[in-house]
Amino acid sequence: MDSNQVNVLSVDVLESLAAALVRCHEELSAAMLEADSHVQRAQVWLERDRVPHWRKTLQRLEHDLQEARSALFRKENHRVTRDSKPSTVDERKTLARVQAAREDAERRAQATQRWAQELPRAQAEFKRGITPLAAMVDRELPQAIAALRRMSVALDRFLRDQPIDLLSLLPEPSPADGVESLRRTGGAPETRP
Repeated sequence: MDSNQVNVLSVDVLESLAAALVRCHEELSAAMLEADSHVQRAQVWLERDRVPHWRKTLQRLEHDLQEARSALFRKENHRVTRDSKPSTVDERKTLARVQAAREDAERRAQATQRWAQELPRAQAEFKRGITPLAAMVDRELPQAIAALRRMSVALDRFLRDQPIDLLSLLPEPSPADGVESLRRTGGAPETRP
């Protein structure tokens, strides 16, 4: 079969393919919008929620750290008697716990800040990567759907019309014309009586 020819056995197949492409177009469009929306929400969440959260958390932990240091200092300098020192175990544990929480919060704040700066670059890279798909969804799929529908309509019209009998359009030769037959027989040309 020639590459320019198509063997269409059913017009319904073209209509089914067009319907499948319409669903594909809708699903791809929705998926791309949803993916872009997720990236936007992540950016907003980082910038407007997480960065301020860690800033406030660090301020609170800095305050707690100062209080823990002050409590330890007071306990170390408070003497019940001249030879006895009060136990500072609880105050040291509290200080160590607050210092560990502050260090963890600093790491998280730095990571959040880094992601808040890197996410726009990742978003731009995502958009560059999805651009060919978006172009296909926005231009090529609608064109393909329209072409399939046009083909389907044209084939349906063609199949609805009765085929023309070309032989009936030709005049019948009369026997008196003496027209030679155009049939190939391999022998001498025949003449009609």
